Amino acid sequence: MRCVIVGGDAAGMSAASQIRRQRPEWSITVLEKGRFTSYAACGIPYAVAGDVESIRDLEVFPAERFRQERRIDVRTSTEATAIDLGARTLRLAHEGGEETIGWDRLLLATGALPIVPPWPGRELQGVVVVRNLEDLARLTSLLEQGPRRAVVVGGGYVGLEMAEALARRGLEVAVVERADGVMGGLDPHITELVQEEMAGRCDLRLSTTVTGFEGHGGVLRAVTTDAGPLEADLAVVALGVRPNVELARAAGISLGETGAVAVDAHQRTSAPDVFAAGDCAEALHRVTGRPAWVPLALTANRQGRVAGVCMADGDATFPGIVGSAVTRVCELAIARTGLDSAAAARAGIQTQSVEASGTDRAHYIRGHQAVWIKLVFRADDRRLVGALLAGRDAALGKRCDVLATAITAGMTVDDVADLDLCYAPPFAPVWDPILRAANKAAFAG
Repeated sequence: MRCVIVGGDAAGMSAASQIRRQRPEWSITVLEKGRFTSYAACGIPYAVAGDVESIRDLEVFPAERFRQERRIDVRTSTEATAIDLGARTLRLAHEGGEETIGWDRLLLATGALPIVPPWPGRELQGVVVVRNLEDLARLTSLLEQGPRRAVVVGGGYVGLEMAEALARRGLEVAVVERADGVMGGLDPHITELVQEEMAGRCDLRLSTTVTGFEGHGGVLRAVTTDAGPLEADLAVVALGVRPNVELARAAGISLGETGAVAVDAHQRTSAPDVFAAGDCAEALHRVTGRPAWVPLALTANRQGRVAGVCMADGDATFPGIVGSAVTRVCELAIARTGLDSAAAARAGIQTQSVEASGTDRAHYIRGHQAVWIKLVFRADDRRLVGALLAGRDAALGKRCDVLATAITAGMTVDDVADLDLCYAPPFAPVWDPILRAANKAAFAG
C-alpha cells in the first residue's frame, strides 16, 4: 500500500507517524515544499525576540529523523502541483525537474497561506511575512543588516507578537491596523487593555489602511497608507492566513462553506481514498454543530492523527473543536474559548453574558495580579458557550482550559459555579475568578 502525504508539518507528520506505527510494511512518502518538517511556527515571534537560541530549535522532529528512525520517505523542497484522481497519480516539481508518482491513499495537509494583498512594492527587499521557518530565516537575515524602523501591517495575534518582538530588539515599531481596534474585534475591554499595554512600546496607527510599499534600488524605504507614508527599513505583513486549497480545488475535491476542504469525522474528503487534515481542512465546531475553520496547531496535530489511523484501516474520529487560544502581548495574557456574543448571534444562538474580576492568587500574597473573565452562555438552557479572559496571570491559559473543558462537556454556568477547584494562597484565591464569574452568571436573570 502506497500512502502519500502532501505537507510535512503538524498534520502531515502526525499522520505519517500513525500510519507507520500501525502498518510497518507500508510505503509512506511525505512531500514538503519547504526545507523543514514538523516545526513550531508559533515560536517564530519568540525566536525574533531572542527567546529562542536557534532556528533549528524550532524543529520538533527534523526530516532526517523521520527517514532514519521511522522509515518515512520525506522529500523536502518538493512541491505537489497536480492530482489526477482517476489515475491516482501526483505530479511533482523539485530542483531536478518534474516527475509523477502513484498513490493508493493520499492526505492533503497543505496548511494555510499568508494573506498579502496585491500592493505595489510587495516584492521589495524588506517586505516579509512570517509563516514558516524559511520566512524566519529571511527575516533574521534582514535583522542582521541593522534596520532601525519597522512597520507591522495588521493588529491581530501574530502582528502584535511580532511588534513586541521587534521592539524588544530595539527597533522603532509602528503597527498599522485598518480597524479601529486591535485583536480582530475581540471584546472592547480586551482591546482597550491591549492598546494600553502597547502604548509607549509601539506606535499604533488605527483606522489606517496600507496602500503599498515604496523603495529605492529594490530596497524598502516606506510603507504607504491612506494617512501618508511611514518610513520603514522593514515591513512585516501579518494580515492572517487562508486555507491552502488550490491543489484540492483543481482536482475537483469539494470545499466546504468556510472555503477549506470539506471532511467527515474520519478526515475523508469527497474523493475516494483522499483525506485532508490541518489548516487546509474544516473542523466541526462543538458549540454550533457547523463546520468551522480555526487554524491552530493542536487541531492540526489531532486531525493528522485521526487521518493517519483511518488511512491505515483503523477506526478513529475527530470530535471537533471549541477554538481555544491564548497569547501574550508584552506582560498581558489574553485567552479565549468557544464563541463570543457576536459569533453566537451569527450562529442563531441567543446568549447572555457576565463579566467578573478577581485575582490570580490570594490578595495578601505579594505580586498577585488581576484577572478579568467574561462568560457567554445560552439564554435558554444556560449552557456555557464561550469565555474571554485577560490579565497578567501566568496561568491564564490553564484557567481558560477549565472553561474549554466545561464547554466541551456541555456544562451550564451553574455547573461551573459548583466546580471544586484547587485553593492555596500562592496558587489561587478561595473564590477563583472562574467561580466568581460563574456565580455571577448563576444569578443572572
